[in-house]
Amino acid sequence: MAFIYKWIEGEKNLNEYCLKRFGEKPRFVETIGKVGINAKVRLIYKEKGDRYVDMYLLYMPHEKGTVYWISDIETMTYEQIRADRTAILKR
Repeated sequence: MAFIYKWIEGEKNLNEYCLKRFGEKPRFVETIGKVGINAKVRLIYKEKGDRYVDMYLLYMPHEKGTVYWISDIETMTYEQIRADRTAILKR
């Protein structure tokens, strides 16, 4: 089965999105989290200019998903994530 995903910058944006979408905040152990019935979240630090920012990769299996390997998405650079229309970046 394929996956759908969303990149979210910052813990505040992640919590706001998850509260709206799933009605709860994600639960984490180290850098891996879970929210809802089958959604997973990974904390991945991405280089943004001269510093690193916390980026959260939220993904779940879905019949209309287009991604088969989450590891392909994890390796995206911050610039590639910015160009992704589904990303939620800090305002």
